[in-house]
Amino acid sequence: MPLGFSEIFFHIVWRTAPASDGMNAPTRKIVKNFLMDFGEKYGYEPIAISVLEDHLHILAKLLPGVAPGLLVETLKEELNQYLKKTLAMKDPPHWDDGYGIVSVSRAHIDAVAQYVHQQEKRHRTNRINSTLERVRK
Repeated sequence: MPLGFSEIFFHIVWRTAPASDGMNAPTRKIVKNFLMDFGEKYGYEPIAISVLEDHLHILAKLLPGVAPGLLVETLKEELNQYLKKTLAMKDPPHWDDGYGIVSVSRAHIDAVAQYVHQQEKRHRTNRINSTLERVRK
């Protein structure tokens, strides 16, 4: 990783592909742990992560020298490889090609973190933020 300073916070969302099976509870836990534990390796400092059956949310600080779009593509691929090794999954979740990345100001980090942590409740009550759930134009 290049030396430098970064003050870039972001929220990422991506979904499983429509034809893919949803993630069960043990898989969701492993996915969340992977995203929390390996952030520095891939170029981010995790702040909040939520993994649901059909999509996931990451709030993090981007480390210097990391391209956000490339980070998402790398995480999708590395996560699949990790699931194949860790769970011996022959067919890990297939990720949709799309994703959403939104910059987050320092002043809004707590609000977005709360949003990420409350994902299950928000989806149950249909109180979602369309910007933070968006993966396509």
